[in-house]
Amino acid sequence: MTIEHPHTPDHKDAPYHKDADVIAFKEIQAKARRAARPKPDPEADRARNRSNVAALVFAVILIVVGWLLIQKLGANGRMEDCLMSGRTNCAPINTTSGDN
Repeated sequence: MTIEHPHTPDHKDAPYHKDADVIAFKEIQAKARRAARPKPDPEADRARNRSNVAALVFAVILIVVGWLLIQKLGANGRMEDCLMSGRTNCAPINTTSGDN
């Protein structure tokens, strides 16, 4: 008794395609890899999420500090430019006192 593979040249209904065998083999390999993959650990997921949030907070802090630093350096640069041009009214002076 012989068993005919549906993709063999002896099978009359379908033409033989080597690609079909390759695709079927890749699907079998993918299923085996999925089965061999360890189950996700909820504690490891929580730890990874905590570290991702910590990294995000750190990045936001760095961006805010960088933005504030750029603003301060820009203000100092404008003040220096004003002073170097010989002006005397570069910095506004508050003349109102808080003691009134």
